[in-house]
Amino acid sequence: MINARQLEVLSTVIEVGTTARAAELLNVSQPAVSNMIRHTEDITGLTLFERDRGRLIPTREARHIAQEAQHLFMQQRRIANIVEELRGGTMGTLSIIASPSIGLGVLPRALAAFSKARPKLRLSVELGSVDEISEQLVSGRADLGLSITVPRHPSLSVGPIAAGELVCVCPPGHDFAFMKRVSITDLNLVNHISYAANTPLGRLVDQVFAERGLERRYSCEVRHTATALELVASGMGVALVDSFALIGREPGRIVRVPTDPALPIRMSSITSRLFPTSNLAGQFMAFFREFIAEAG
Repeated sequence: MINARQLEVLSTVIEVGTTARAAELLNVSQPAVSNMIRHTEDITGLTLFERDRGRLIPTREARHIAQEAQHLFMQQRRIANIVEELRGGTMGTLSIIASPSIGLGVLPRALAAFSKARPKLRLSVELGSVDEISEQLVSGRADLGLSITVPRHPSLSVGPIAAGELVCVCPPGHDFAFMKRVSITDLNLVNHISYAANTPLGRLVDQVFAERGLERRYSCEVRHTATALELVASGMGVALVDSFALIGREPGRIVRVPTDPALPIRMSSITSRLFPTSNLAGQFMAFFREFIAEAG
């Protein structure tokens, strides 16, 4: 069976006509080239060259083999280019699952910037709860998870992306829009758009109220930050949202006001310990950290 190196030697000798010149191009000794040619003739049972006054004249069979070998060489070059692009993160497949506030907010903008230099990149983006994020990562259906809620699963690895906070958002002209800080408990005095008690954000806000001996009251219940933002922009009331959901959002429709007390949160990257983290996922995590730091 002829291997790729033998085909390379054969094709080079045909191209330049002598073993001496072929040896220079291949960076090997002339005897090594001559031995390779003889060995190739032995294993094929074919005469590949006629000798004529120091030159090697390829036979019809040799030319036919060399012509077919060009397809192999082209495929090798293509594979080498693919490997280089994969190493550089300019192509490949990246599957991300994110919590809705991230996936409907800053993530699309970051992916657009990340993809500009990677036209061959193939993306898959899904939204899910922290349980759904965990399930997709553990099953290998996603490469990377992004969430402000940390999953508790032994097969998952969690890393920091950015620090943020919950902020109060209200329509322009609302009383809260003129305050330096909004007391969390004052939310009970207005039309409050808030989260179900069994959601991570709902539990966080309930804890603040409970510490003050109060029960959270709200006029409209939602599950996702994106819904809360649209309701606030429509004049329905005020809401607490994570600061990441406001990155890149057009100003004017809502006003952002800090809270008292401050409610710090953190965005995390989540990967599976059961599968190696791809080079592309690692590159995007680093890019995403910088993107948020600059945008925030």
